[in-house]
Formats: sequence, C-alpha cells, structure tokens
Amino acid sequence: MKVLLIEFSGTGHTTICGNFIGEAFKELGHDVDHFTYKAGKDINPDYNLYDLVGFGYPIHAFNVPEAFNKYIKGLPTLKEKKKYFIYKVSGEPFALNNASSYHIYKKLKKKGFELYSEKHFLMPYNIMFRYRDSIAKQMYLYLKPLTKAFVLEMRDDKPERIKYRFGYKVVSFLLRIEWIAPKLNAPFIHIKQKKCVSCHKCIKECPTDALFINDKGKIRAKSSKCAMCMRCAMFCPTDAITYGFMNLWKVNKPFQFEALVKNKEVPPEYINHDTKGYFKLFNKYFDAQKALLEEYNIPNPVDSYLSK
Repeated sequence: MKVLLIEFSGTGHTTICGNFIGEAFKELGHDVDHFTYKAGKDINPDYNLYDLVGFGYPIHAFNVPEAFNKYIKGLPTLKEKKKYFIYKVSGEPFALNNASSYHIYKKLKKKGFELYSEKHFLMPYNIMFRYRDSIAKQMYLYLKPLTKAFVLEMRDDKPERIKYRFGYKVVSFLLRIEWIAPKLNAPFIHIKQKKCVSCHKCIKECPTDALFINDKGKIRAKSSKCAMCMRCAMFCPTDAITYGFMNLWKVNKPFQFEALVKNKEVPPEYINHDTKGYFKLFNKYFDAQKALLEEYNIPNPVDSYLSK
C-alpha cells in the first residue's frame, strides 16, 4: 500500500506526530511519502497514485488553521474516490475539539475524499501557558505507541471516528473568528532590537512566509499571511519577539522532547488519578488510551520507561 501524509505544523508538534505515523506504516511494509506544508513549497503530489491519504494539523481555537484550510480548498478533484484519515494535535482532550475537522471534511468530500479514520493526539501547549516538563514528557512518551495503535486500527479495519455533533459544530463555526485574529494581531508583532541577534530564524522557519524585513530593516509580520501559530515566538533563541495582543500568552523556547526522555530527573508521568486541579480532567483521555494500547498489546509507555 502507498500512503501519503501531509500536515500543517506551526511549532512542529504535528510533524512529530506525522513522523511517528509514517514509521508505523513503514513497519507494516507500506511505502510512505510525507510532506509538511510551507508557503511557497511545491507540494503537488498526484493523490490518485496513493491508496490512503493522511491530513494532519494542530487545532487552533477548535478549528483547522486557515492556511491549511486554503490548501485543502485548492486540492484537485479526484478521478476516483479515495480514503483518507485525519491526525490532529492539541494541548487538551476536551470534546469541543471534536468538530474541528468538519470544515475541511465537507470540502474533501466534494473533491472525492472519503473520511476513514480520525484521531486527536495530545501535545503540550504552545500558547497561553507553558506545560511542565513532566507533562510534556508524558504526552511525548504516549505519542509514538498511540500513533502505532492508530495505524493498527486502520490495518484491522477498525477505524476511529469522531462524531461531529451539532453543538460542537456551532462552537467551531463561531470560533472560526480566530481566522481573523492573526490579521488584527500581525501589525503589532515587533522585535526587541536590543535582544535580537539577527539570526532570522523566525523568517526562515515561518510556515506561512508571514515575516519579512521592511525598508527600514525591521522584521514585521504580514496580516494577510500570519497564522498565529506562535512558531516565531516559541523558537526565538533570545525571546526577542513581542507578540502583539497575544504577548502575555506566548510561550518561549521549544520543548526538547528527546532531552526530556533522557533526563531521569523529570518524572515520566504527571497526570494520573492523584492529580489535582485542571489536569485531573485529562484522566478520561489517558484511561481510554491505556485501554487502546492494552488491546493491541502495546506496553504502557510510562511503565516501560520506569522499568529501564
């Protein structure tokens, strides 16, 4: 079987998820082509040549990022019906995320794509507040085995499906106003010149090519292109970016997941049934994922980590 994976990824968490999904398909002997969307990058595969297609994205305000929606809108109509699956990533497991794919689901259906499976994976926030290292580590440890189970479910013709209930679709529709927020915020994104080291990492790595140097030699953001994915703010090595209205919610410094795995001083589990407060609400998600891993005889990643 030939599999195609295409995702939009701001801070890279969705790409990590896609990499693991690709690995799981390859372990089963399938051929995989994997692309991450970037403005200006020529991604025009012939979808008719693939047996299965996967689309991935980070959930933005219970929606698909507008940039990826535009990409989906521009896809050609297929010659024959094609099965596809969705892998999506966010920092919380709540049901309001369920209908985030509905907007592109309708578009893809018109183009000849038939939704086969969809799964929501957890990765730490890149906005609002920074997750503790132990939470980030726990989510990352679970990601690889969960992507493997997701692929095995499709192999066994037991796809996961998320219900796009009416109430969730309404919330998703109303919060699509988030697509306007980057346009309003972009003019207020500035660089603190005293901190900036002119590495231009923000410009080079922006997935939508929104950042540029103006005629005064200053870095600015284009309102027409910014996706408010927060990549520039998170990956800035000197925390030089003032992120407009969202500045108090920015998270600086990317999560070094592999370093966290190697660091035995960081606990591999923060969320459990003894957890208090907000993260106590995550237990339902992790209980369901533990049951899925057990069904496929995939070791619990926390137990495996502690046994090493």
